[in-house]
Amino acid sequence: MKYEVFTNSLKKPLKMSKKAFYISLVGLVFVFGFTTIQTADNCDKKALTTSCKKKLDPYKYDSQKFTKINFTKKAQQLEVEVPIFIGEKYRLVFNTSGLPKGIKINVYTKDKEAKKREPIFSNKDAKAEDKELVFDVPRARKMFVDYDVPADSTNAKLTGCMIFMVGYK
Repeated sequence: MKYEVFTNSLKKPLKMSKKAFYISLVGLVFVFGFTTIQTADNCDKKALTTSCKKKLDPYKYDSQKFTKINFTKKAQQLEVEVPIFIGEKYRLVFNTSGLPKGIKINVYTKDKEAKKREPIFSNKDAKAEDKELVFDVPRARKMFVDYDVPADSTNAKLTGCMIFMVGYK
């Protein structure tokens, strides 16, 4: 069976087989669909990791946490516990360049359920263009990193990612 799909400049129909039509259709759907998925956010995990490792020096790499963030209509708070050893010096390096808008980062020595906890680090005074933050941790037994993600009132379904890396001396 043949389908009349396009016409040329002489107004004569161009013929295309059913199989060729479906292959072309699937190919177009795949290419456009895949392109949309790839450009949905700025998450280049390798680039974020490389930039954090540079800021970690002279500390030795210990671990990292890659976090994908979906901005929703409601504000969110995400918390990550960082295991540390007593007696070691630590450095935390944050890279938020993969996020479409800023978030607040706070580091605590107690989890969010604890009363009277005070941040030992916060990026609230950092400039908006500061996408890489370095924090040398004072002696602590535990650390909890909180991300305060603001609400997205634009309904744009914003997504992005960030990374933090831990180093020790």
